[in-house]
Formats: sequence, structure tokens, C-alpha cells
Amino acid sequence: MNFSNIEIIEYSSWNLGTLVFNTLTLFVVVVISSTALGLCVSILTTRYELYRSKLLFTLSVLPLVIPSYIGALTYVSTFSSKGLFVQFFLNSSSNQFSGLSGFIGSWIVLTLFTYPYVLIICTSALRNLDATVEDAARSLGISGFSIYSRVILPRLKQPIIYSGLLVGLYVLSDFGAVSLMNYSTLTKAIYSYYTIDINGDPLIFYSIILIMLSLVISYTQRGGRINYSQKVSGTPRMSKKIPLSSKGKLLAYSFFSILITFGLIIPISVLSYWVVKGANGGNLISSVFEGFFGSLTTAISSSIFAMIIAIPIVVMLSQQNSKFSRFFERILLSLYGLPHIAVGVALLFITIKLIPSIYQTFFTLIFSYVIVFLPQVIGSGKASMEQVKRSYLEASSGLGMNKLKTFTKITFPLIFSGMSSGAALVFLSTMKELPQTLLLRPTGFNTLAIDIWSNASEGLYTQASYSSIILLLVSAIPTYILSTGSLKN
Repeated sequence: MNFSNIEIIEYSSWNLGTLVFNTLTLFVVVVISSTALGLCVSILTTRYELYRSKLLFTLSVLPLVIPSYIGALTYVSTFSSKGLFVQFFLNSSSNQFSGLSGFIGSWIVLTLFTYPYVLIICTSALRNLDATVEDAARSLGISGFSIYSRVILPRLKQPIIYSGLLVGLYVLSDFGAVSLMNYSTLTKAIYSYYTIDINGDPLIFYSIILIMLSLVISYTQRGGRINYSQKVSGTPRMSKKIPLSSKGKLLAYSFFSILITFGLIIPISVLSYWVVKGANGGNLISSVFEGFFGSLTTAISSSIFAMIIAIPIVVMLSQQNSKFSRFFERILLSLYGLPHIAVGVALLFITIKLIPSIYQTFFTLIFSYVIVFLPQVIGSGKASMEQVKRSYLEASSGLGMNKLKTFTKITFPLIFSGMSSGAALVFLSTMKELPQTLLLRPTGFNTLAIDIWSNASEGLYTQASYSSIILLLVSAIPTYILSTGSLKN
């Protein structure tokens, strides 16, 4: 494989300190900015009277549908030195505009497409807070910003920590956005060294460092699950929405206009522009069918296998309260925090060194998806197992049913909805997965994510836009359905 002099210089200039510093710096700033944005939207839509607040909430959540590499594609093609912004609004021959890339570009893109995690989690917690405490604080003369800084936010500490670290895990694992923005992080270095030498020591070393960082974050994140929301006696009283002044409404609507424009309208508009331009140029939609069927095949397969594997695990974890089951559950939850590119590297070496017969096979690719996405099904399944009361199982046993009949007649029908939701999450995650697919896919096998990244890397934005639009359309409806629980007042 041949590499340009620029690439060789870039590789030789990398060192562990620089890569770790770049990765952690991006982690910190994205977590802070995403948490701030998510909290602002959550507070405005739940605590203040705004026209169509539910619609504003929905539009603010929808950027979650857009994978970071599609977001990066739209911003690179728009705000690069030769992008659409320069062509339409600046002198196309001007060299004054350097373009959006590097740390700033990665920070903006990752913030815009990860803050909905904070928004959904914190909104749910905010709606469950008892307003009695806030009313008592107001009766003592506390008002305005002090209500939030001294009363509300301290009670949201655990949801804020949990959602913020969820964003952080996403940032640590991200490869597509930082790659397209040309920002050197551990994930970008891992893939670059993979293309140079698949057996190279830096590939293994940087993967281990990334896994260690992620495990530390995952451990902290699990601590954030404790006391997820403040418990209250009885039924919590909902807080009455506060009316805003004309100036306050102007500021609030201006904030939402800017956020929705940059997080949703610009990406969709840019993709639409490239699609129309491609259609006018004679590009056929049939060119992405191969990637579409590849994505659909892997997504369906991984969701089915994850559900099949998760069912006995969920039943075991729910019915047994032993040290082993609790330890096993912690191990499974840790899988979700593992960087996908590092998991891909690990499976790559295992298949090359120990089981070469399954190297770059469809089975290995599906197995890699199941490893990292299995906790999504287990989490949903465990929540649904709360509907399976012990009295139901005892009554079944008293009626002479064996364990298999009890499971098929009682347990499975009750947990099916939750397991299906988890499988839907796996489906969506697999559709958007990029780094594992790059490393482990069979030769000649394509997905929509691969097509988007490959075409965007070469500046073929019209081709990339076709795959992007299809991926968003496939993901949008189930994502909206899965998030409707957060839209209920």
C-alpha cells in the first residue's frame, strides 16, 4: 500500500502523549458543551411556558438520528475552504477562509450530535422531581438562577454524570468524525496504523490504551447509575411551568432556532443539495443498493442473535441474586463502554493468529456487533422482567407447569416488548456502525456506513449523500418511536 509524504509525516509525528492529550481534551470539552446544551433544552421545555414545547423538544432530539460521520460529512462539505459556504457567500477565489476542521470542527460536530443523550436522560429525571422542594425554596426567598444552582441541579447530579459520561464514551469511540475532520486521536491512529501494518505493535499498544481509558470511564459511569433520580415519598408533584417575559421568549426561541438550524436543518439541507445535484448529474440511486442491503443484512442478523443470546442471560440475572450473577452483569455492562475500533482490532488478531478460518467472515462481523451491543438488549430486558412477578411463577409451578412451559406461557410474553425494544436499538446501532465494519468486513462487502465514509474521505459528496439520506430515513422512524417515552408529559 502506498502512502503520500504528508501521511508519512503525520504518522511519524504522532506520539502517545499527543494522542492521549488530543483524545482527552476532546472528551472534556464535548462532555461539558453537550451537558450544557442538553440541560438548557431540558429546563426550557419542562420548566417554562413555550409555544409548541413538545415540538421543540422533538426537533432537539432528532440530531441523535444523525451519526457523527454524517454530521462531519455535511460540515466538511459546507464549511471547508472550498465548500458550499465559500461558493455561495464568499468569493470563491478568496483564501481568507481556512475552513472548519481539526479540533474545532470535531468539537462542534460531536457536540451537536451527542447532546440529545443528555437531553433525553435529564428531561426524564426533571419530570420526576418533586416540585415541593422547589416551592419550599421559593418561599424562603430563593429565586431565579439560584433555584437551579442550589436546588434543581444538585438533585440532578447523578443523571448529569451518567449522561455526560455516556457522551464521553461516544467521543472516545468516535472514529468517523475525527477522521473526516482530520484530527489526530487514538481511534484515528489505530486505523491509520492498521492500514500500514496489520501486525504492527503500535496498533495493539494504542488499542490497549484506548480500552483502559474507556474502562475507567465505564466504571465511573456505572457509579452514576446509583440514585438515578431523587426518591420522594408518595407521588411527586409536577412543577408548574413558569411564564416567560417577551424578552425571555425572544432569547429562548433564538436559542432553539440556532440549535435546530445547526443540528438538524443544515445537515438535512446539505444532504438534500448533494442528492439533487447528484440526480441532475446522472447519478443513480441504484448505486447504493449494495451498501443498503449489506447494512440491512448485518443489522437484522445482529439484532436477532443479540436477542436470542440475551433472553437466557436476562432471565438468569433477574432470578438469581448471587455474587457470580452480579459480577457477570458488571462484565456484560462493561462491554458497552469498549471502543468499537479496539474490539475490532482484538477480534482481528484473534482470527488471524488463532482461528484464521473465520478471518474477515460475515460470522466474525456479526459476532463483533453482538459483543458491543448486547448490553442494549440486556438493559431493556431486565427492565421488562420487573413485570414478571414471583407470584406468577409460583402459581405456574403450582399448576404443574415445568420451567419451559412457564417461560413460554408467562415469562416470554411479558418480556417480549422490552426485548424487542432492545433488539431495535441493536438494529439502529448496527446500521450506523463504522469502525468495526471497516476492520472486519468480508472482502467486497459494503454497508451504507462504509460507502458514506469512503466517498466522503475522497470528497465524493454526491455519492456519500445518497447513502446518508437512505441511512437517516431507515433510522429516523424507529428512533422516534423509541424516544416517544421521553415526550410524554
